[in-house]
Amino acid sequence: TAKFRVAICGAGIGGLFLAVTIGKFADCNVQVDLYEAHDTITTAGTGIVVSRHIMEVMEVLGLHQEVIRVSAEPPSSSYGLLSVVYPPYLTIFVPPGLRFRKSDISQGGFEWFHRIFQQHNPDINIHRKYLVDILNQQIPSSCTVHFNKGLTKYVKQSAGSLVLHFADESTETTDVLIGADGIHSSVRKTLFETINEDLIDPGKIRNYSDASWTGTLIYRAIIPLEKLLQTDPENVALRDFVIVSPRESGHGDQE
Repeated sequence: TAKFRVAICGAGIGGLFLAVTIGKFADCNVQVDLYEAHDTITTAGTGIVVSRHIMEVMEVLGLHQEVIRVSAEPPSSSYGLLSVVYPPYLTIFVPPGLRFRKSDISQGGFEWFHRIFQQHNPDINIHRKYLVDILNQQIPSSCTVHFNKGLTKYVKQSAGSLVLHFADESTETTDVLIGADGIHSSVRKTLFETINEDLIDPGKIRNYSDASWTGTLIYRAIIPLEKLLQTDPENVALRDFVIVSPRESGHGDQE
């Protein structure tokens, strides 16, 4: 019997996560092909937060202990620490929640509210590369990874299958295609460029098919711990997890 073919474009966190999930829950008659445009599985960026809801999924997939093992150590907190037990054996200590505080001056300000964890699964901070490495190690035998396969477009066949066209001029056939190929997704672009004109205004196709700048900038920097200790040994970031967001100025702009 011919296997049901599933193609995933993009071997980032989303594509790897899906491949691992299909491998765990699908039967042996499902063939998964993971296509990656680069010559290896890699990732950009630094740390991310894995929410407690995703950690519950990690537990079902059998990945939670490995994720916790490589996650960042929880910060200390003036509110004390909670003992959190991850079944079956691992216990970690986490602060009971984040303090949301407004402070437009170097000292003082006021606290808006204090978020208390209501569940036993706190959010986890982890480097993207560590998470990708864990998922990569769990790729099932039913999944074949193809490198240097950048999708350019796909074509629907009358029989219901899809023909995938790649930048190296090769083609492959699949029954289902899932796009996990990032902000400049060829899957998304082809979907909207070939969609029925009765479903969407043709004049607005580019609003959906092409990524566009929203006008928002996010700055991120990494400061070595040693330098921060030298310049400001009492800095709050040495004791607690800190997020800085912009405020409105008196001229209607953000500072």
